[in-house]
Amino acid sequence: MRKIIIFIAFVLSISTYAQQVGKVEIKKQSGFGLKKFNEAPKKVFIQDFFINYQIIFDQIEIAKGGREFGGGVRGDAKAQLVLAVKGVSEQDLQDITDKLYKEYVAKLKAKGFEIVTSKDVQENDIFKDWILLDGGTPVKSQFPGYVTTAPTGFQFLTKKISKKGKLKKKSIFDNGMGTSKSLGGIIVARVNMVVPFIKDVESMASSALTKSFGGVAKIVVKPELSIIQNTSVKTTGAFGPKVILLNTSSVFAYKESLKNQASLITIPKKKIVINEVFEIKKYKAIKSAGQDLWGSSYGAVKVFSVNDAIIKKMQAVPCESQIYKKGVLDAGSQYLDKSLSQFLSNIN
Repeated sequence: MRKIIIFIAFVLSISTYAQQVGKVEIKKQSGFGLKKFNEAPKKVFIQDFFINYQIIFDQIEIAKGGREFGGGVRGDAKAQLVLAVKGVSEQDLQDITDKLYKEYVAKLKAKGFEIVTSKDVQENDIFKDWILLDGGTPVKSQFPGYVTTAPTGFQFLTKKISKKGKLKKKSIFDNGMGTSKSLGGIIVARVNMVVPFIKDVESMASSALTKSFGGVAKIVVKPELSIIQNTSVKTTGAFGPKVILLNTSSVFAYKESLKNQASLITIPKKKIVINEVFEIKKYKAIKSAGQDLWGSSYGAVKVFSVNDAIIKKMQAVPCESQIYKKGVLDAGSQYLDKSLSQFLSNIN
């Protein structure tokens, strides 16, 4: 009887764990000449393996005031909401990345592929003057609010490092084909994943209503851990603010000639939601600006007096590290496994 109870408990724990991650589906963002991968040397150069974990959400909403219908003036309103993940360490994030990379490499090796490292190709002309770096140390300077990780024991090349510690790895127009050709037709693989923890729950109708009245700044979000196709972050550039796009993708590129070339890019078909990590609740920051309906008359001049308003909320979003790690590991493993399967299905 005791054995039956233990078995039932085990099955229930597996079922609960499996239900933590929503349906994982992938789709081809682009691909061509897939059977040509068979013409490539049985070598894979893993150029990128980066996972970006959002640990801080920081959003500012500004509602501009001004003259209103019916008379009067309303000031500007500014709301800022800052949320931070509590309970997960940088080492936890590094552990997830290390395990996913280990699984990824093991599956390629099991199919007979030799892994080519950045150190192996560092002397190639295409990487002239590039810098060789070691993974294993989480970086918070790459993208605001995110911790960027590369696997322990993994080395990668970067064009340069800014004074603020940001890395410039390659051109946004580089699809891996040129790199493969320069390396003699070695297959180039790149993995990037984005793991945010916040979802915007402000409805379009509510947003429109808020903006129509003016002077009301409103932010409404709730925690939702997931792996998503893409998101954008605002940062500062040499010429002022700029927007950077972060994406989740698995890339395989091969080129020896116009005749022998192939490319495959797979992405999540939709958001991969990881449930049961955070408490389901809304976080809000709402502020209304001051308003002067009548003003003060000074002869022919009427002066309106309003104060701009600002509210800033900083809150912790707690979770248990083991639940967070298991969820991201399962979701990431399923995504990478399906992406690898899509690639390997073209290999004889």
